[in-house]
Amino acid sequence: AAPSRVFATDHLAAGHPPAEGFLDQAAGILAIPISRSPRDYILFFRGETIRTVTWAGDPNGKEAVMGTHGPRLSPRKSFAAWTETVRGRSNPWSEADCRAAEALRVSVLEVLLRFSEETDRQRLRASQRQELLIAELNHRVRNILGLMRALVAQSRPSATSVDDFAKIIGGRIQALSRAHDQITSDTFSATSLRQIIETEVLAYIGVKASRVTLVGPDIFVEAKAFSTLALVFHEMVTNSAKYGALSDRHGAVSVGWRVDDGGACRIAWAEAGGPGVVHPTRRGFGSTIIERSIPHDLGGTADIRYLPAGVEADFALPPGVFHLVPQENASMPLAPIPTHLPPSSRSPACFAGLHGLIVEDNMIIALDAEQLMIESGMVEVHMAASVSEARKIIAAERVDVALLDVNLGSETSFALIAPLNEKGVPFVFVTGYGEGVVLPEEAGNAVALKKPFASDRLIEALGAALARGRPAIV
Repeated sequence: AAPSRVFATDHLAAGHPPAEGFLDQAAGILAIPISRSPRDYILFFRGETIRTVTWAGDPNGKEAVMGTHGPRLSPRKSFAAWTETVRGRSNPWSEADCRAAEALRVSVLEVLLRFSEETDRQRLRASQRQELLIAELNHRVRNILGLMRALVAQSRPSATSVDDFAKIIGGRIQALSRAHDQITSDTFSATSLRQIIETEVLAYIGVKASRVTLVGPDIFVEAKAFSTLALVFHEMVTNSAKYGALSDRHGAVSVGWRVDDGGACRIAWAEAGGPGVVHPTRRGFGSTIIERSIPHDLGGTADIRYLPAGVEADFALPPGVFHLVPQENASMPLAPIPTHLPPSSRSPACFAGLHGLIVEDNMIIALDAEQLMIESGMVEVHMAASVSEARKIIAAERVDVALLDVNLGSETSFALIAPLNEKGVPFVFVTGYGEGVVLPEEAGNAVALKKPFASDRLIEALGAALARGRPAIV
């Protein structure tokens, strides 16, 4: 039969001799092709049916002789009914069976064709989505790189030393990182204005956070405004902690917001009780961020006043960048920043005489962590970019504490947990996956710091791990 046609036989063994061994199950076959390549069939089998066939005489033992009318079988008297027992065959497949099989073949091919077309459409849509995501990712990466370049360039004039410059630029990058964490933690949904301000206050001033009061309804800011607001309030908190109300033991800050009749969100920042305010003689990049970011990026307004009693600032967000969730106004001081780290008897800046291990596949990040650990007193820091390299170091060198990047390209650092535990070496994880990383059970109470990590946060985590002998989750 043609490869694309239904094939039927009641004597499978005639074309496939091994079928003689399973006649009770498959003496006959009906094969329905449902694809071209690779060859796929729907197969129906029939077992052997022993039956009798009656012939007009026994065909055996007869000879053909020439007669008056040509060749004929002889003898003629032996054409009495003769019965034969037929074995090795199934019941024959009828024309109705073959028509039904052909109809089934057409139906299955139609279903498969539709499925293939839908699969092709889904594959095309997935490819288009992937191309769109890649284009959007490239766009965002270029924007981030441009933003980083601008932050570096614009932060330089206000720095008094290299260390001061590093601190300024590091703080601004951390503010952007915290804003990004808030976006990704809620799968790009809106986040409350209170949370954005709290994050900056808690991250920068810690225990002084109780001197900051937030008053306002439950307003949720759209993701597109996160970075802008994070930078603005980072600069406000930084300035207050350096020069304003939060720079001494007595000052306080009140931040209130409301929605006005025009639908805009009005945010008021007021400082009181701190040292006397002196109007700045020059404008730094931080002041530019405060005064121009919201108007330029969000289409809102910003006004800052340097009053003798304390700095005041008013900001307005247009309706398109936030939405209001009806709720009673809340007024409460912020609690001190929670560390989630166990108490450490070791000073974070005192790792004198210790040997560290950094397992990180990015050299720049590894060098940054190495510098922090050396500056904190360690005499030697080993670096490895893979699990195999790290295993050799753990086996051959002294290691007092380890810093492990979770993802090392095609492998993870989880494979190092066992050898480190065997030698009693505490360890701290770092990850770019934020809250999405799940540490294995054998990691115990291991720390998982999110990238980019602050210098003091890393040293604090390492100190806590050393104090306990085992890490604790952040």
